[in-house]
Amino acid sequence: MILKYDIKLILISIGLVAVGCNATNKDKKDAVPERPNILFIFADDWGYGDLGCYGNTEVKTPYLDKLASQGTRYTQFHVTSGVCSPSRSSVITGHFPARHRIHGHFAGNEVNAKRGMPNWLDATLPVYLPRMMQEAGYATAHFGKWHLGGGGEPNGDLTAPEPKVYGYDETRVWNGNGPTWKGDQLWPTTRYMDSDTLWAQSSSRIVVDATIDFMKRYKGKKPMFVDLWLKDPHTPLWPSDEQRKPYKNKGLVPDKETYYSVLTNADREIGRLMEALTEMELDKNTLVIFSSDNGPADYPPAKIAGSTGGLKGRKTNIFEGGVNVPFIVRWPGHVNAGKVDHRSVLSTVDLLPTFCELALQKLPVNYQLDGESFTPIFQNLPFIRTKPLFWEWNFSTKNPNLPNSWVYLAVRSGDWKLLADETRDRIELYNISDDRFESNNLTSEKSEKVHELLEMWDKWKSGLPD
Repeated sequence: MILKYDIKLILISIGLVAVGCNATNKDKKDAVPERPNILFIFADDWGYGDLGCYGNTEVKTPYLDKLASQGTRYTQFHVTSGVCSPSRSSVITGHFPARHRIHGHFAGNEVNAKRGMPNWLDATLPVYLPRMMQEAGYATAHFGKWHLGGGGEPNGDLTAPEPKVYGYDETRVWNGNGPTWKGDQLWPTTRYMDSDTLWAQSSSRIVVDATIDFMKRYKGKKPMFVDLWLKDPHTPLWPSDEQRKPYKNKGLVPDKETYYSVLTNADREIGRLMEALTEMELDKNTLVIFSSDNGPADYPPAKIAGSTGGLKGRKTNIFEGGVNVPFIVRWPGHVNAGKVDHRSVLSTVDLLPTFCELALQKLPVNYQLDGESFTPIFQNLPFIRTKPLFWEWNFSTKNPNLPNSWVYLAVRSGDWKLLADETRDRIELYNISDDRFESNNLTSEKSEKVHELLEMWDKWKSGLPD
């Protein structure tokens, strides 16, 4: 029997340990070719059903579909919030966002205060994912969206730390402080960018350019860890005439033409990046992951064009359509090609322990992780989750304009997911393995399970900051 936590066995079996059992940490870190480069592509508001390989028959995503055919596509990957900043914070910290009082997206300081939020992700924690990778000897970079503090007025605090503080060697971002772009050109300082039409239609290309340049410079020198966080398909969307060509005169409503044009352009740029990896001979030892920070928006054009693949809910809520997002993993020789995994329940809180294990980087003993390493998937085994998943949505629960905004809490344990409002007057319970679309509320039939999950959530909540 292979035990999930037999780390040495897992690392040996996927070819990551090329040194003897008595080797020092330094020896392990010097075995650079045996540790993968890690490229994490995180899209913005890209819905579960916004890809051909996830069942969409209208939108063209041939390069991501190809990526899925070369690797494994997961159907139960979850982010930790239905909106951007909390979802992204869990990637960096390995924590559920409520631990750091990140209840919604970072906005203006006055709005943050009303939500009981800080103005940026705490920069004093002992552990951040990029810093751990840096300490493991990786060259680290973040290109694209940040949205964990800063980004220019009126919605970003100019005194927020630059992303480099969290452990990146190089950064160039939007919705964050420090070097950015103006249009499609490099820009040295923070700026508010939503009115920049050229930047909006160029954003996927320029971050791919930055990633290729970084990987060319560090190839053969260090293993590389790159966060490539796209803007698309988050608004504003201003695709060029050239980008619209695949959908012109196809009889689509304007919102679909706009939205699909942006998705297909981003897909093309990701394909260009995959081709560059092959040309640099980095494709075989680079773990590539594509995912999204939450489900499709409930405002135009995504309200009409964005797809959850039939899952209930959308961005801004914690039903499956808001938090169950695409997750494609390619690592030749370690992840089966053309496979679909319906069993493994994965989360953004798992990325930090997983990537650190692959980098042979130990975490501080006293650092309390909310996630767990899913390295068994690199043996092509299903990942059997042992920790529950928690969601808290408390900054807009009384907003009648937000769909399904009554939901205050959710917990997933095993196959079961419970959602409830703040007063517990409304509760819904689903067996997600049997009912992915959350259509058969089993609250009355499974009262003991309801009680168990509410107790589990209350215990977790009691450990959070006020």
